[in-house]
Amino acid sequence: MENGKGLAYRHDPKVRARIDTAIAYLTTHEEELLAKPVGKYPLEEGIEVRVQSYDSRPYEGMSYETHRDHIDLHYMLQGQEYVRWWDKGTVEPNTEYDETEDIIFYPHPPRHNRALLTDHHYVLVYPEDMHAAHGMVDGQVSHNHKVVVKISVL
Repeated sequence: MENGKGLAYRHDPKVRARIDTAIAYLTTHEEELLAKPVGKYPLEEGIEVRVQSYDSRPYEGMSYETHRDHIDLHYMLQGQEYVRWWDKGTVEPNTEYDETEDIIFYPHPPRHNRALLTDHHYVLVYPEDMHAAHGMVDGQVSHNHKVVVKISVL
């Protein structure tokens, strides 16, 4: 309930429409996104596209994060990585909430789920989900070109 709406955003037609808009945009603008420089680009009200380029890294050195006011849609343009997540439940954060960036960091949870992102695959991460992206696959570093779409739940 940190964003004042609890989980009501899951049934909000405005939020659902933003998710649909983001997915439609990503699947029809891949070449354009691959050519864009790394950076933040507004798509429309409540949707921001963040183009990223980086090397995957070992899980052990990663932090988990959550967001209060946004859903993250991680869309792999080229590359591969594991995205891990777990319900934040009672896990205590190890940083204060950064209101400007809408982010708070957590230590590794006792358990986690993981999804393998490869070209053209995506995962949605909700505000109650701690997540750690950029994870190496099979101990191999991969150079990734990915888009993270920030979808407002407000």
